[in-house]
Parts: sequence; C-alpha cells; structure tokens
Amino acid sequence: MRLLTLLKKTMIENFRDWKILILILTFAPFFVFLMYFYIGYTTETYKVVFINSDQGVMAVGDSFNAGQILISEMTEVTYEDGTNILVLYEEEEMAKALKRLEDKSVDLVVEIPNNFSKTLMDYKEGKKPTPVVVKTYGDPANTKYIMAAAWCDSITYHYAASVTGQESPLELQAESISRSKSLNDFSLYVPALLALAVMMLMFTAAGTIIREKDKGTIIRLRISNMTTFEWLSAVSVTQIIIGLLAIGLTYLTAISLGYQSSGSLIAMIVIGILSSLSIVAISLVVAALLRSVFDLMTIGCFPFFILMFFSGGMFPIPPLQLFVVGERPININDILPTTHSISALGKILNYDSGLGDVVFEIGAIIILSFIYFTAGVWLFTKRHMRAG
Repeated sequence: MRLLTLLKKTMIENFRDWKILILILTFAPFFVFLMYFYIGYTTETYKVVFINSDQGVMAVGDSFNAGQILISEMTEVTYEDGTNILVLYEEEEMAKALKRLEDKSVDLVVEIPNNFSKTLMDYKEGKKPTPVVVKTYGDPANTKYIMAAAWCDSITYHYAASVTGQESPLELQAESISRSKSLNDFSLYVPALLALAVMMLMFTAAGTIIREKDKGTIIRLRISNMTTFEWLSAVSVTQIIIGLLAIGLTYLTAISLGYQSSGSLIAMIVIGILSSLSIVAISLVVAALLRSVFDLMTIGCFPFFILMFFSGGMFPIPPLQLFVVGERPININDILPTTHSISALGKILNYDSGLGDVVFEIGAIIILSFIYFTAGVWLFTKRHMRAG
C-alpha cells in the first residue's frame, strides 16, 4: 500500500510539471525531424558527368554508338525502391566538366574516347586491338568519389563484356548477412534517437530525487518508515512510463517520416524498459552530487551530453579498448549503458534480431544499471539520508 501511495505521489508530481514533461517527450521527436531534413530519407546517389567523344561505327547496316548505350545503361541502375543510383549529366568540353568537379556539384567525370565503339566491335569480331581507355576524374577529398567510380567502372566492365561476348574468368557473388533491406543514413540514426528519448529521463528522474531533498519532504518520507527500495521503485516505475511514452512518440515520428522497422516491437519495449532503469540509476548518482534543480539544469547537462555523444549514436567513437571478455573487446564507452541500448535497438529494429541475439547487450545494461544503482544509493544515503 505504501509503495502504491509513493507511486501515485511521484507520478502526480512528474505529470503536474507539464512543461518539463513536454520537453522530455518532444526532444527526441524533434531530433528525428532534424535528422530527416538534414540527412534526407533518401538513399545515396552519385552525380556523374559524361564526356562522350565516341564517334560510333556502322554495325550490320545500322549506326552503333557504344558510348550512348553505356550512358543509357547507367540510368537504369537503381536501388530496391527504384531510386537511381547515378544521376547523369553530359558535357562537351572537358574544362567545363572539371570545373563542375572542382565546384563539387558532381562527384565524378567520365571520358569516353572516340574509338570506344570501334574497339568493342573489333574485339567482338575476334581482332586484338589496343584496349580502349575510359578515363575517370575525381576529387579524393569528396567522400562520394570512390563509390561513384566503383559503380561506373563495374557497369562499364559488364557492358563491354556483353558487347564483345568475352566473359570474365571469374564471377563475384555477394551474400547478405541479414534479411533486412538496404538501409539509408536516416534509418541508421533511428535507434540512437530512440535511445536519446530515454536519455532525457535523466532530467525528470534526477529532478524528482533532488526535489524531495530540496523541499525537505525526504525527511517526512524517512519518518514514515519508507524504505529505499520502495522509494526507488516508485521513481523507477514512473520514469519507465515516461520513457515508454517518449520512445513511442519518437518511434511514431520516425514511422511517419517513412522509417520501416524489420524487428519486434515487444523486443524494443523490453530494451526501452531496461534502458529507462539504467538512466534512473545514473540519475541517482547525478542527483546525489547536485544540490538543487538549478544545478541539474546547468551542471547536469554535462553528464547528459556525455551520454548523448559518447554512446556512439551521434557519431562513431574510436575504439579505446579497456580489456577483452572472451573474444569481445570492451571499450571505454561500454561503461555507459546507453551504448548497449543503441546497439541492441539497432540490431532489433534494423537487422531483424530478437532478444536472443542481444543477450550480451541486455546483460551489460542490467549489470551496469546495478552498479550505478549501488553507487547512487550509497552516495545519496551518505550525503542526504544521514540523521541529523
């Protein structure tokens, strides 16, 4: 009964402070929109300029221009959703094409020589002419250059083989390691944004704990023979409910922008509950070290940004290995439970994994939550729960 009373009190206080609650619930969905418009829910495309100097030949009474056909072949290469991989342009002068390359308005320049058709037909007829040279120009500083060149080179080789009838002595075969569809940048960020929704609980969880101390109600709660377990249970259940609301709103926002999950919603909810508990544990440590809600909104932003940026969700973190467990390296950012939350959510939502596939992540979240809870209870008891 006392636990239910504490739970009711904690929930009323959290939902009464509606301004902070709205901030917590809308912060991550706002970042979903931000990432969507910054990255765009589109697959990567590569802009290529062609200079087609091919003069063509007469083949079986008809004109044959292999350069034009090759360009046409490249327009037909698409992703699974029908989006063109290559966006093609044509120029007549090399200077203009290179200027567009320098301006970074295109990623690659391809020059088709004037003897392209003739050389291919000579090979087809069994002659042994000098191999034709198709030149590509690119800027190594452009991250899209290599991929654009790889696509163009591959298509050109396949086209030349089909025209000449000379098959390659080898065949490359690619196998997928998952059943998921190809992912764009926006899809890859969604698990991190869901984890961000949980990270925001640090302000409501720590705020709840600090408020009890700040207003002196912690003394009355102690007099009522309240146990630490009952108090933390009430705080944790309340924060889990808020956390699930934040995750749900963030997930629905991503879905509304075209995100498609390939995983189980039940598994996502389980990870969300465990992640919420881990944030409550971290919040207890933060609350033990701060004196007021003002401190939380100022100094408390520092641990929040540590969680936000060093969990590996916003940008890649270089591996700084601490030790090895079995064959698995443990890096310095693995001491943050949110690192494992992002990893687990990514596997579940984007790679169709189940809870059985994220046992390590679940175990890590539980163990780290226990450690942070233990440290937080000890710190808070020592600083704020001593008699006198």
